[in-house]
Amino acid sequence: MGRQEIVDGAVTLQELLTRLRAAGAPSTIVMVDGQLVMPNASPATWSDVRLKTPAGTFALKRQPSGAVAVVAFGNADAAAVAMQTQIAAALKP
Repeated sequence: MGRQEIVDGAVTLQELLTRLRAAGAPSTIVMVDGQLVMPNASPATWSDVRLKTPAGTFALKRQPSGAVAVVAFGNADAAAVAMQTQIAAALKP
């Protein structure tokens, strides 16, 4: 499907959004488990989230192990790959 980075023990979605904003990368949750949501929704439970960032939209997918995969589309450019790395870093506890 695309390029992915796995993060074990990820922080909450709200903490992720706070960290990304503080780093100058304002991001918005636009979809949770296949359903469109109001901007910046922060669901307590989720398995698949779409995160809109300045460099594009990324999928955050919970793994059976509890880890979270940050997935970029296969045609991701350099800016998207850099943002994917930034999201993965912001997810780390």
